Amino acid sequence: MEENFDLLAQSRANYFTKGSPVQFVKVELLKGDVTGDIAVCLSFKNISAARLTQLQITFKCKDRSGAVVCQDQFVYEDLNAAHGEVFGADDAVYISSSPIGSVEVELGTARFADGSSVDLTGYPRVRLAPPKKLPAELAAKLCERTHKEGLTVVPQVLDEGWYCACGAFHPREEDGVWCSECGSDRILLQNTLSSLLQGGSSEPVTDDEPTRMVPPVRQEEPTRTVPPISKRPVAAEPLDEEDDDVIVAPPRRAARPAEQAQPSRNRYQAREQYEEQYEEQYDQGEEDPRDVIAGRIIRWAPPITAVLCAIIAAVGFLLTL
Repeated sequence: MEENFDLLAQSRANYFTKGSPVQFVKVELLKGDVTGDIAVCLSFKNISAARLTQLQITFKCKDRSGAVVCQDQFVYEDLNAAHGEVFGADDAVYISSSPIGSVEVELGTARFADGSSVDLTGYPRVRLAPPKKLPAELAAKLCERTHKEGLTVVPQVLDEGWYCACGAFHPREEDGVWCSECGSDRILLQNTLSSLLQGGSSEPVTDDEPTRMVPPVRQEEPTRTVPPISKRPVAAEPLDEEDDDVIVAPPRRAARPAEQAQPSRNRYQAREQYEEQYEEQYDQGEEDPRDVIAGRIIRWAPPITAVLCAIIAAVGFLLTL
């Protein structure tokens, strides 16, 4: 009996692989409508100029308690992925009869149409700053204005790339302004959001969760778009080994960020010392040379002016004779 699988959950990677021509994008869990089995599907993106023909990866699936339920390799063959193209979502790498809590993915070897192959295991993983979540009302207006669905975060430019409003991250190496997942243009998207913000007081809020569960995005025609809403770049940091897993179970809220530390006392002491030295210098009667010159000008200006006026009057009188 043929079984159909419906989307149960999806989570994006909370990191990117710096310098790698292939990026891991997200994990999707699909549920069978007959058996109820869970299919694990992974998505990747080719950001190199050459077409990708094959990709070998290693994956590890864990249940909600953290126990490993599957660890295996998978090869995506007969690909023809162009620059910026996302692939892999149609292939289930594992089917489980029990819920899946997280998935860890290791990039292996990539082969391209020009005959070259690249070992991807040496590229470092870098943690991504979490995207800023849009208020529900503002997100709804943005979707309505752009005729798209699933636009839930602020389109934002970081040091390492940029976030689309659909949540997709585009590394700087991808070198483009069009979102490969929803088709939006970054510049027009940000301009649209800016115009909406000018008409209201809604402010974007920060989502500190490492991964996000979002509904599937319907592919539509691309729109036009903007400069970043937040101009202050956010630096990325290396990803620890314990953070390799992409959590597909609903994540718990992260703890609130600690309050900023107060400036050190040494800074205030240095400032006080500077002010004391400044006051002491001018309290000792030292006179600025500029003040001396100004005083002389004020003293001699009136008599000199009077003499000049008398000379002008005398010359004028003589000319009338």
